[in-house]
Amino acid sequence: MIRILILFNLLPCLLFAQSKYAAMDSAILSGKFGDVHSVLVYQDGNITFEKYYNGWKPDSIHQLQSATKSVIATLLGIALQRGYIKSEDEPIYKYLPNVPEDKKSIRIEDLLTQRHGIKWTEGAWEDANNSWRAVMETQGSWYDKILSMPMDTLPGTKFNYSNAAPALISYIIQTASKMTIDSFTKEYLFKPLGIHQYWFLQRNGGPQYNGMALISLTSQDMLKLGQLYLQNGKWNGNQILSKQYVKKAISPIVRKVGANGVFYHYDYGYFWWSNPAYRLAKVNKSTSPVVMARGAGGQNIIIDFARRQVTVITPNMVCASV
Repeated sequence: MIRILILFNLLPCLLFAQSKYAAMDSAILSGKFGDVHSVLVYQDGNITFEKYYNGWKPDSIHQLQSATKSVIATLLGIALQRGYIKSEDEPIYKYLPNVPEDKKSIRIEDLLTQRHGIKWTEGAWEDANNSWRAVMETQGSWYDKILSMPMDTLPGTKFNYSNAAPALISYIIQTASKMTIDSFTKEYLFKPLGIHQYWFLQRNGGPQYNGMALISLTSQDMLKLGQLYLQNGKWNGNQILSKQYVKKAISPIVRKVGANGVFYHYDYGYFWWSNPAYRLAKVNKSTSPVVMARGAGGQNIIIDFARRQVTVITPNMVCASV
């Protein structure tokens, strides 16, 4: 809980004027916000704050945990932009082999919005009912394991946060593009954005077989992902994502999805969290969207469109799940 609250404690400092950065820096150095690794702020075309703590450096790579989901949403947008996938409204069976009959009505968008309908428990790693742990302990195809799980609700009707959804999106991108997901990522996202330092989870044979469950990036490269969305999908004059896809990905498609008190008032788009009530109520009354890529332990990319600002926070983390 302490690490979850790091973001909420830091957020007012980051959304105020630059004069507040010194106070934030002092508080971090004193240990007030826990074991912070880095804080970077980009605003109006410039990095206005960048500092590393507790031995971390600009070239240190940091595990994104579930912020990886927002990277996968970006890759899906690229697949659409390049014509590998026609529409996120398409059913998944058009791209995946051997989809069971009970899952043939699941659309790509149902995965992106975590309304897949698959029976899934995303709990603590130690929980015997943790569905992702069951997948990770599977010998063979993790994708087949996910698709073999029973359905709980009709697709598109109920939010159920899972690691199953991004894994299947990764699988769809691979079958549609006929490229491994790590090759696709390097060619169409990392190369255009100038991202050269990264690490992919190698479990179960690597990203091709594990759904690209985890990525590690430098804080500067995490910032680039936020900038891409802030710039409506454009990078160095090239439209990496369509403006329409960016708008939909960050829109509050599913309202108030959080499972606990801290995140209850969050909305959800395409693997992006949006409009934290804390920010809207306490910091700025603007209705312009604030969206977040969130990872366990407090890995965050925060985009404030009203302020033209991207913030990256990487605290320490102690967890084994994504």
